[in-house]
Amino acid sequence: MFNNYYELKISGRDVKRFIKQLYNMKIYFEDIKFRDRDVYIKVDSYNYERICEIKTIYEIKIVKLYGFNKLRDIIKKYNIFFVSIIIGFFILNVLSNIVFEIEIDTDNRDIYELIEKELKHHGMTKFSFVKKFSERERIIADILKDNKEDLEWMEIERVGVKYIVRVEERIIKKEREECQNRHVIAKRDGLIMQITSSHGEIKKAINDYVKKGDIIISGIITKNDEEKNRTCADGQVFAETWYQITVEVPYNYKETIYTKEKKKNLSITIFDKRFSLFKDYDNFLTREKSINNNIIPLKISFEENQKIINIDHIYTSEELDLKALEISREKLLAMLGPEDEILLEKKLKTKAKDSTIEVVIFFKVKEDITTYREIRDSDNLQENEG
Repeated sequence: MFNNYYELKISGRDVKRFIKQLYNMKIYFEDIKFRDRDVYIKVDSYNYERICEIKTIYEIKIVKLYGFNKLRDIIKKYNIFFVSIIIGFFILNVLSNIVFEIEIDTDNRDIYELIEKELKHHGMTKFSFVKKFSERERIIADILKDNKEDLEWMEIERVGVKYIVRVEERIIKKEREECQNRHVIAKRDGLIMQITSSHGEIKKAINDYVKKGDIIISGIITKNDEEKNRTCADGQVFAETWYQITVEVPYNYKETIYTKEKKKNLSITIFDKRFSLFKDYDNFLTREKSINNNIIPLKISFEENQKIINIDHIYTSEELDLKALEISREKLLAMLGPEDEILLEKKLKTKAKDSTIEVVIFFKVKEDITTYREIRDSDNLQENEG
């Protein structure tokens, strides 16, 4: 139960005389504070009404409210805001349960049209009300049952006011095409470190230097320098390869840190002017659900604000080197395969620019240089000459 109190400011000449009068009238008050010609007291509703009945030359003013009176004053002061929020929540609740978009994730036009037709048959169309999860699962089961030959799997995910429909087409697996006669060749220059072969004739050895396009495992099987057979050469070749990666690193480092501090807020935006119910963080990221109208320049937003920290740091020379190495390593790894390995990394040179520094990094890599080429009519002659 709210206790209703008023903090009063009584101003005038010799206010102590008026306080004595209140004592004599047995009017209860508390928290008395004298300040120059003013006195501050705290009274409840009953005693406030008795004070108001006194005819006096002193100025009596309410400076603060407590309890229900304060709540009532806030509601009265911001009644338009609260009414707007209530209406906004009602509209938001209705709109958030209506489907405004259906996205069917497939590149097959026939499957797209099939899903679109089935969804329409089950009442899942634009501007219809959102269906419960259990009902969506039942619809998926019915669609898959009726289209066994075309559909393997299906999912309907609700994302806000949108359905995302993911579907997997049932495909009859084709038999693997027969491997054509071919060589295993080098896809780039390097020094061979490892060779494994299951088919074909190995033409190079460990520590041999090869250039891009050189035949490492031949698909031409020979005996006494004569061709006996042709096959689909297969194997894997690792070689030591070399890269020079050039990167530019800015002298200053900027980063946004997303903290775990979050709070809810309500805001109204009118003509690009935003008013919020609670105080915002100095820097924050906002996720919101909004109600707006293209005709009326008004937007009501239910927000979740996440506090962020912006960092602006100037690198030292050591930090610049480490950052350049990190960036160049990431750049190289994006070019390499999953089995490749960096063996050595070394800074070659640096060049200062206006706002950045250019760094050249040398890398030695153990890399899979395996690739393939069909056998040509001239290959047997070239191998014999080699």
